[in-house]
Amino acid sequence: MNLNNKFKETMRNLDYMKVIQNIIFMVLGSYLISFAIKAFLLPNKLSTGGASGVATIFYYISDMPMGITVLLINIPLFIVAMIKLGIRFSVKAIITTVLLSVFLDLFDYSKFIQIADTDLFISAIFGGLILGIGISLVFKVGASSGGSDLLAQIIYRLTSLQSVSQILLAIDTIIILSIVLVFKNINLGLYSIVAIFVSKKVIEIIFEGIYYTKIVTIITKNPNEITVKIFEELNRSATITKAKGAYSDRDYYVLTVLVTLPQISGLKQIVRNNDNKAIVYISNANEVFGKGFKAM
Repeated sequence: MNLNNKFKETMRNLDYMKVIQNIIFMVLGSYLISFAIKAFLLPNKLSTGGASGVATIFYYISDMPMGITVLLINIPLFIVAMIKLGIRFSVKAIITTVLLSVFLDLFDYSKFIQIADTDLFISAIFGGLILGIGISLVFKVGASSGGSDLLAQIIYRLTSLQSVSQILLAIDTIIILSIVLVFKNINLGLYSIVAIFVSKKVIEIIFEGIYYTKIVTIITKNPNEITVKIFEELNRSATITKAKGAYSDRDYYVLTVLVTLPQISGLKQIVRNNDNKAIVYISNANEVFGKGFKAM
């Protein structure tokens, strides 16, 4: 098959709605990231690390536009990323970073709203919140806004280090410490950490949910009575596993049940009424797909 035929086949198989959705997410995500930086973080010399953190330092030292700085920092990263991470990932990262750079230099929110006197804590909270939403939209399409997360993935591929998150933490820590040293203000570092925490938590919630679903494990001698009541009263199923007590050497049954948060009280009552000596422990399920829960 020649290149022309391959191109035609690719175009036929292309999901245009998915492409449009990806473009919307990249544009909106990039804009929200730029808004969080320009409206909340930059005016207060705060940062969540990454290329924007370095750009913040250059902005105040040399009055260099943030967008240009972010783009210059990412150019060498893009070259390496295309080699090590693949063309598809790199193209999305390039588009997102270019959009971010344009938005950073295009919009000046100080002309429309008062931002100079914003409280540091409020700026850190809302800056981190909006930033987290923007980054989540970018991550949803498998892209990257460049900077430290892109550098962390490159370092991960080129070295024997075992954790991208630890590399990312080290990079952002160095950048935050640099801000503290350059501006000689430890409060900027502390409030930047608050912004980082909020943005990471928002990303976790968007990608993993808010622990609405619970995993309940019940160790009991009366599995049949409990499972029947779970079916009848909660309209849920259960998985039964036979087990043996290590100390007592007695036979038990382990029931695993997935329920929503409002059903926890009812499930406890069922266990209490049918086996008051049962052992119950509850843990969080970030996301559950399948019948009775979120569609696959």
